[in-house]
Amino acid sequence: MKTWTVMLIPHDRTSTRTLTVSGFHLVAVPVVLATLGFLSAFLYARQQTIAAQHQQLKDAYRTLELRAASKPEAAPAEAAAQTPNLSDEQVAEVEARLRAEYESSIAAITSELNELYDMEAKARDITGMAPRKRQQVEEPAVKGNGKGGPDTFGSYVYSTIDESLRPPHIIYGLSRPSADLILQEIRLRRQSFQHLVTDMEAASDKVERIPSIWPLKGTRGKITSRFGYRRDPFHFRLRHHDGVDISAPTGTMVVSTAKGKVVFSGYDGEYGNCVRIDYGNGLQTWYAHLSERLVKQGQEVARQDAIGKVGSTGRATGAHLHFEVHVNGRAVDGEKYLD
Repeated sequence: MKTWTVMLIPHDRTSTRTLTVSGFHLVAVPVVLATLGFLSAFLYARQQTIAAQHQQLKDAYRTLELRAASKPEAAPAEAAAQTPNLSDEQVAEVEARLRAEYESSIAAITSELNELYDMEAKARDITGMAPRKRQQVEEPAVKGNGKGGPDTFGSYVYSTIDESLRPPHIIYGLSRPSADLILQEIRLRRQSFQHLVTDMEAASDKVERIPSIWPLKGTRGKITSRFGYRRDPFHFRLRHHDGVDISAPTGTMVVSTAKGKVVFSGYDGEYGNCVRIDYGNGLQTWYAHLSERLVKQGQEVARQDAIGKVGSTGRATGAHLHFEVHVNGRAVDGEKYLD
């Protein structure tokens, strides 16, 4: 199974950290999100239906009360004729049945919400994204402890507390939670899913903006010179080589190793025809000695998009691609970004 490795290199280069993302994660996450979204919508619609039926019963009961209050008192014979012939036991039986049906529906919805929470927890385990909790609010240093504004869910930050989105004061642990509490929990779950989707989109975009593939299309080429000190091929003096030289036939297609923006496309002295792509967060890749440039400055490119062709322009002894990786303006070993 194909994997992508994210490498974090500090400025002092004392140690590196890696994050491996497999194809399974990229497939499992959308499936889990789709399932969670479907269940959330289903539970919300079901609760809305129950709430609407409950309101209709209340409205009907209120209408009957108003009619009874405005109607003149009937004679005992008329009242006996108009009143349904139901005993107290039968009325109690009907009330008990309706109450049992309502409580059964509430119990089923509560059970589904518990399963929904468990599925969300599994999704967060798979993606490695911790739940969020409210930020701590500091008391204002003003006279009278002034406060204001409408109450909302507030701002959220990352937290390592697994139970921060499972408040026991709402429905969990209650044998007979009210419809209002269930609706409140549904809204909380929906907001949590929205945060999860937003975080996953941001994480996915971040992974797409990290170089992680070979910069040649259809071939890996051959590394002829690595990053570090070497003897200059022209003057044979010891000089630092800021990139990785990959030998390949002239005209071999060069591709972007990640999603980014072209910040330079032109001729640059010893680099010859050169393309530089910026990925944000201080990360850039340079592609030099090209025989032809296929992108323009300001153009957005995706991973594996063609940006040029291998050549020997500039200061080169033969056809090859000079590949450089810069982190915060400083050249680093580009070979660590090749897969």
